[in-house]
Amino acid sequence: MSNVALPLKMPNRVNRKMWLLRWMVRLYVGLEGLAAIVLVSGIAFWVGLWIDWTFEPVRELRMLLWGIALLVAFYVSVRYFFSRAFVRLPDTSLALLVERNFPELKESLVTTVEAADRSRSRPQDNQGRAGSVAPEGNWALLEQTSQEASSAMKDIRLSGIFRLRPLLWKLSLAVVLVGSIVLFAWLQSPVFGFWMDRLQLSETPWPRLVELSVAGFEERGSELVANVARDDDFELRAFASIEDEHTDPESVEIRYRLSDGRRGRHTMTRIGEALPGRDKWQAFEFQFNNVAEDVWFDLVGGDDRIRSLRLQVVERPQIIRTVVECEYPKYMQKPSRSIPFSSRVELPEGAHAVCRVESNKNLTHVTVHEPVAQVDLPVSIHSDNKREFEFDIDVATEDRVLLLTMTSEDDVENREPYRIVLSAVQDLPPEVTVRVRGISSAVTAQARMPFMGSLVDQYGVEEMWYEYQIDQDAPDRRFPSQQPQGRLEVLQFDPFDLAEADTGSQQERLDLQPGQKLTLAVQARDAYDLSGKPHIGSSQRFQLDIVTESELRAQLEKRELSLRQRFESIYEKMTGIQDLLTRIQVQPLPLIDTPSRQITGSETADHEMADEDTMGQSELERIQERDRLRIRGALQNVTQIAYETLGVSEGFEDIVEELINNRVDTEELKRRLVGGIAEPLRNIGDKMLPALEARIQLLEVAYRNQQSVEESQLRTVAEGEVVLEAMKQVLDRMLELESYNEIVELLRGIVKDHEKLKELTKKERRQKLRSLLDDN
Repeated sequence: MSNVALPLKMPNRVNRKMWLLRWMVRLYVGLEGLAAIVLVSGIAFWVGLWIDWTFEPVRELRMLLWGIALLVAFYVSVRYFFSRAFVRLPDTSLALLVERNFPELKESLVTTVEAADRSRSRPQDNQGRAGSVAPEGNWALLEQTSQEASSAMKDIRLSGIFRLRPLLWKLSLAVVLVGSIVLFAWLQSPVFGFWMDRLQLSETPWPRLVELSVAGFEERGSELVANVARDDDFELRAFASIEDEHTDPESVEIRYRLSDGRRGRHTMTRIGEALPGRDKWQAFEFQFNNVAEDVWFDLVGGDDRIRSLRLQVVERPQIIRTVVECEYPKYMQKPSRSIPFSSRVELPEGAHAVCRVESNKNLTHVTVHEPVAQVDLPVSIHSDNKREFEFDIDVATEDRVLLLTMTSEDDVENREPYRIVLSAVQDLPPEVTVRVRGISSAVTAQARMPFMGSLVDQYGVEEMWYEYQIDQDAPDRRFPSQQPQGRLEVLQFDPFDLAEADTGSQQERLDLQPGQKLTLAVQARDAYDLSGKPHIGSSQRFQLDIVTESELRAQLEKRELSLRQRFESIYEKMTGIQDLLTRIQVQPLPLIDTPSRQITGSETADHEMADEDTMGQSELERIQERDRLRIRGALQNVTQIAYETLGVSEGFEDIVEELINNRVDTEELKRRLVGGIAEPLRNIGDKMLPALEARIQLLEVAYRNQQSVEESQLRTVAEGEVVLEAMKQVLDRMLELESYNEIVELLRGIVKDHEKLKELTKKERRQKLRSLLDDN
């Protein structure tokens, strides 16, 4: 192949488009910059006019404002016009701009422009051709790309590159600002001319045609202040002079602001119609209703205003602190306590209290009225501090409402009586929340029942006991060895032992027989003594069936069988997880083979090749998505299996605990259930399955990144095999235990048959002896 250097010339259509785009960009940037300059200038015009009209700043301050406005305008001119309008725009950058907005060019434009730039930048040979650009084969490819770019540029609309809406908005705003200034100069030419003089730093003040004044305000510092009682109304009166060439305004506006930042406006009401020569002023009024806080406001009428007016609220008597000195009933054995409150206070039933109140002002008189009983309570105002007073409250037995009315030294009362609600809190019985641990609904006659839970009372538990009932007999009590003796909470309980006597009450042990029913509850009493009936709290009642050891073992063996079946299901799930892990595709599948074709430039051939590649890629993605779902499913199942395995372990532990509490356990049986089943299951659920879960998470990461997938899969499968083996060993022990239980059950049957045979033998002997006696 020849390596002769060949030149590459940019197609005319592409060249024209690049030239047109360059000037469109410059036009867009120029218009945007001019709009920014006009916007800043117009805003500065109106803001400066408002500041000068409102505050009439001194000459030095106006010069400072002029300087700030010029600096801002200069910055905007440089930033948004000069630094952007004359920047160099190379063809390569323009081509990239077109490619980004029209991806259908497929980088043909950028390739053509870059190749043409390189061709122009190389020196030419003696025949006037550009220096080496590319070998002849590559030149043909570039020539084809250049033609494709030229054809594609035919349908490209360069206007689609530009966002015209923001530019139109800016231009519209600029036109509006310029128009507003022109309209202002036309309609208010005297004012516009005076403003121009002020811009030239004229010292002449703005002319005012209106002169306002107010009544009822006094000067306090820089403010004009009038007092008003809180929540009262205030009538504001303003006057506009109509003498000395002053005119009255059409309206006077109140522009107010509150302490929390809220602002608003109101228009004052015009009173009558003043006439020049007859009257001195035109009156206006407005009423502030229910003034609850200080109000700052200005009065604006015509071209005059009165600034820094203030309505200062004068406080009415208010309660700022209320405290109850509570004396508790003797049985509570609690010292007196001060209880701060606002409008509601809770007092224990039977308590006596003294209410102490502090107000914000000195008081001359206080009334405490009880509307239900229609009586006034005696009140004492402190002589050394007239802001404080107190009154006694009788023993609290029911809710009461008191109404307080206070009169201050300036003869101001609170607008509405203050309500004080006294709520009597009833002493509730002790709350007993317990359950029997390691015991089901059936127990043996020698069972030991441990209780766990809590026994709580708000003022302390005085006494507790177990109440039990056998069948339909009268209920009886058994007291624990230690009593709470006023503790607020009891968390430990003596077990209720059916095989031991009650040492506290010298009662004999319970002689229970299989077939009987035992009802049991935990009860407690507090120290309440305000009425003849004590407060007794009780737990739920536990109903227990008394069974033989054989019956209890049979029930527990059924539970063991159920737990084994659950674990078999768990084992099958784990086997399925292991199968999912082994079926994961660790190597990426190749794409579907496609027959080779000669590229002729035909669009039909290109589409067929693309369709086949897409089919292969879709199949690979489907397989990868399936494997990701397998990994995710395995991870979720392992987490679930861990919880289920721990549940089975707890089930066997409960069985062991029930055997121990019913005193039917043996060392061999505990060794089989605990050491052979429960502890291995807990190890699997707490350690082995979480380790497998972490390994599957690493496999998921490796598969996502396609790094060391095979190695991670092998380790995960090996970890799963270890878990399966451990589960299999536990399952074998369960089957051994089932065989052991069958042998024990067989022995029980033999013993039972032996007992029956023994009874039959005794019965037969008695019959023979009776017949011999009859014969004699």
